[in-house]
Amino acid sequence: MATRQKTDKPAGAVHRPQTNGRASPSASRRGELQAIQSAAHEFCLLHYAVGFSGGTPRRLCLHGNDVWIVPVVFNSPGIGAVGEVGMLAIDARTRGILDATPRAEIRAAAARLAQEQRDAIDAAFHRARKAR
Repeated sequence: MATRQKTDKPAGAVHRPQTNGRASPSASRRGELQAIQSAAHEFCLLHYAVGFSGGTPRRLCLHGNDVWIVPVVFNSPGIGAVGEVGMLAIDARTRGILDATPRAEIRAAAARLAQEQRDAIDAAFHRARKAR
């Protein structure tokens, strides 16, 4: 029969699993995600156009350096996110953009998506016009 070890934790204390030596999903982690998302949105706005934003960041350790990979998402005012059209690589420490899909590729991918989703985009605009 196993015996329970005494701990200094009060009864009902919550154990949070460790990730890379830190407690996972915490306020600091959410703050970091928001900062990365903000950096991605700013880059998209300044380098691509108003219809592009950063998607959900994913953390990656690459050659010992932590990097955030953030998809570039093409958005339509009527339907929201249409689809991913590129990627950003953001340094986790400095939050600087390490690399990004070239603007020409982003715009070409967005044009293809807009053509593929033309009916849904047009329908959303017609619904918005009728709602006025």
